[in-house]
Amino acid sequence: MGDGHSRVAAHRVFRTLVVLSATSMMACGPRRVSEVSPGEIPSLEQQLRQNPDNADLLLRYAAALFAAERCDSATNVAREGTRRQPRDALGPLIIGQCLEQRGYHDLAIETYRAYLVEHGEERGAAAVRAREMLATRVQATGEARAALQREAELAQVSADPDIVAVLPVEVVGDSTYQPLSRGLAQILISDLALLQRFRMVERVRLGALLEELQLAQTRRVDQSTAARVGYLLQAGRLVQGLAAIPPEGNTRLEATVILSTGEVTSPESVTGRLRDLLRMEKDLVIAISNQLGYRLSEAEQRLILENGTQNLMAFLAYSRGLEAEERGDFAAAAQHFAEAVRADPDFQMAREEYSASAAAPTTEGAAPTAITIAAETEVPDLVPALQPSPTDAVSQTISTSVIDMAGTKDELVRVTDQTQTTTKSTSTSASEPPKTVTHRPPQVVGTVRIVFRLP
Repeated sequence: MGDGHSRVAAHRVFRTLVVLSATSMMACGPRRVSEVSPGEIPSLEQQLRQNPDNADLLLRYAAALFAAERCDSATNVAREGTRRQPRDALGPLIIGQCLEQRGYHDLAIETYRAYLVEHGEERGAAAVRAREMLATRVQATGEARAALQREAELAQVSADPDIVAVLPVEVVGDSTYQPLSRGLAQILISDLALLQRFRMVERVRLGALLEELQLAQTRRVDQSTAARVGYLLQAGRLVQGLAAIPPEGNTRLEATVILSTGEVTSPESVTGRLRDLLRMEKDLVIAISNQLGYRLSEAEQRLILENGTQNLMAFLAYSRGLEAEERGDFAAAAQHFAEAVRADPDFQMAREEYSASAAAPTTEGAAPTAITIAAETEVPDLVPALQPSPTDAVSQTISTSVIDMAGTKDELVRVTDQTQTTTKSTSTSASEPPKTVTHRPPQVVGTVRIVFRLP
């Protein structure tokens, strides 16, 4: 009897909780995990007459208006909903996409970025970040085509010396490191942008122009072409870099500054071991700044030294992600960016790129009625997604340990798109050519790599 009474009491408590939960949900407005429909507009208008201050109702109403292609009304309602509930991603998604539909990509990008600055960690921020990336690509292509149509006019306008563009870095030597062309250019842009003296041309914008000029795959731009790129972008100075990474010997980073007249400054260069590549890049930034006529303060030097990552494994994966992203292969880009974060969990640039690329495939092709779902979607958390499977736990643990050593010890992990090869340099020659060992057992359940290091 006691057990029966306990079950009845528990059932009553459960029913009470269900009722309270349903009442609470009704008070907060409709759930947005389902698609929105223009057919909901009359019902939502009636609910808002009874509860005009409900932010959830306002934002769902704005989404229904957006789905009905009534962007003027949708934008006004979304602004009011966002004012009441600024952390919600739905408002910026509605406002931004309405602006995109009208061709105001610059204003849409501003809307997305303003939200991300304040609420970049909220649910739905990945969708906003993806829309910002997609809008930037469209805007960059449009600007590049418009600049080419106005080329004769732009050629007569003096370029702004404070606008600086960084060309893709030419990588010569070991083909494994070709993706660093985009990665090194991006980190140079990011570092120079910290100075706030210069206005940096975004990598996507420069890439779109090079694509229109059919120079995207050109490793090095000559002086006359660089001058042309400069006035098309209205950039008074262009930075052109070179990374020489031979199979043996030291690595060399080099950069020159090309003026809008086509004049080229004498090159600045730094040399060192490959594992110190990212520290060398920081030294090169300081040298480039001097060539641009700017002397860094101690605080600015600290900011630059802390920017990005010093893990070469992470940076190479990040660079591969940028390549895939430029091709529009967002799924592959997300995988590379995730690998970069796995190698260096503090690599914030890779985290943000992962978020945008992971959400882009769904966001890019989503129907207007799915905008409410996008606003509630979170990309997979990187930590659980990258945990080793039970069948390969030992392999993944050892691999992670080797990755961690790559940034600080004499071992360097070289990763290709298909395989991972661990190489070790001896204590007498840090630049010894890598030796590849491949094991092909008849049946492979898990792969265990053991690295021995001489004292």
